[in-house]
Amino acid sequence: MEVKRYLDVSERLRRLQEDAEQQAKDIIAQAEELAEKIIAEAREEARGMRLKAETGEAVDELVKEAEKAAEDEAEKILEEYEKRLSGLGEIPQERFQKAIELVLQRVLQL
Repeated sequence: MEVKRYLDVSERLRRLQEDAEQQAKDIIAQAEELAEKIIAEAREEARGMRLKAETGEAVDELVKEAEKAAEDEAEKILEEYEKRLSGLGEIPQERFQKAIELVLQRVLQL
């Protein structure tokens, strides 16, 4: 009976090993398939980029991006100057009048 038990255990272990090997082969096959897919996509993307570069589309896109960045920066600068300009309008009228009087006095003294 002991021999039969050892044989049964041995057979089970053999089947477990075969199952594990088959699972490992399946996992490797899936990984290889995914790797091939990723490589194919990367090659296609590189080909598209090369075509764009050859036709000048990439340069046009870079120019458009640079123009957009420049426009955004110009808008920020314009807003800053508008804030400064509005601050100048807040100068008290008395100070403004005093400045005008000083300028007129100097001009009339010449």
